[in-house]
Amino acid sequence: MVTSITLDNKLGGIASSLVSYSKALHIKGIKHHIILPKDAPIIKELVHLPNVTLFCISKTVLKCHLLSGFIFLKSIRSNLLRSKLTLVHNAKIFSSIAKVAKRPALINHSGKTNGTNHSYINIFITQAGKRRHFLTYPNSTATSYVINHGFETHPLNLTGTKEDHSNILTIISAGRLVLKKGFIDLIKAAKILEDKNVALEIKIFGDGELKDTLTSAINDLQLKNVKLMGWTDNLHREFSRGNIFCIPSHIEPFGLIIGEAMLAGLPVISTKTDGALEIFGNENTEQRGGILVEISAPEAIAEAIMSLMDKEKRAAIANSAFEHINQNFNLDRLADDLKKVIDG
Repeated sequence: MVTSITLDNKLGGIASSLVSYSKALHIKGIKHHIILPKDAPIIKELVHLPNVTLFCISKTVLKCHLLSGFIFLKSIRSNLLRSKLTLVHNAKIFSSIAKVAKRPALINHSGKTNGTNHSYINIFITQAGKRRHFLTYPNSTATSYVINHGFETHPLNLTGTKEDHSNILTIISAGRLVLKKGFIDLIKAAKILEDKNVALEIKIFGDGELKDTLTSAINDLQLKNVKLMGWTDNLHREFSRGNIFCIPSHIEPFGLIIGEAMLAGLPVISTKTDGALEIFGNENTEQRGGILVEISAPEAIAEAIMSLMDKEKRAAIANSAFEHINQNFNLDRLADDLKKVIDG
């Protein structure tokens, strides 16, 4: 049995990892007990997984139990003492869990070094995260692993995609509309492309605090080739309507959305963040399905988009993207990596 615990009650990287870890552990025949806030939307998906047992608690109450070491919730305390591995998905609660759990491991979702200086287990999602830890704490005694996210793979089906019925290039981008996602750089790239009369449309899906700022930028530049689309409950459908996925982030610890776009058969243009470099490497990136550009470089984004105007090149990189993510970031590999930590 493996236990996961989180205070996170939003959709995102942690929520997605709870699902993918559960499926990977199921491959190995391992039960997964998950302690999380009762209002976490990912519960709707987790409840259907055959190896998952959920402990859903009010976030406020969960915080109180963390402070007490679950002394008033003996079933969970016993669970933590019996688990072969307890995966802690938030650094700020790790010290509390480490006092109770038999074998605690901190999953470093953020790529930052906060909370990683301890004598237990660190699981980093990229090599860059691990390097950053040892640069910050060269005398660290923690046992450290790198485990990339894993994706549920499937055969590629491009029937009915944008490639079949339009000559106008559609670029899909998505994420929270916040500064670190770099959408202002994509808007500036859109201006460069519109000035060059490049036939395309850029659709940015998401919402956030910079919505008004980005809307003003689009209006001020009088752009007709970029639109803020708001949130979508079916990004996979939008992938099927696009030709390219572009992620202009300034910071991206892994970038689950990159893998999802690759699985949908889209070539990826990304900045050189931790996640993109982990997935594509720093050389011969097109052979792995992506074109990488420097952070905060609208001109480079525009140039990368123009390089994919060629349909044959675009198709070749898209196929490489799909093959690469299927072969190297699948649930079987994630299952093997997790089993190594469990058997540690």
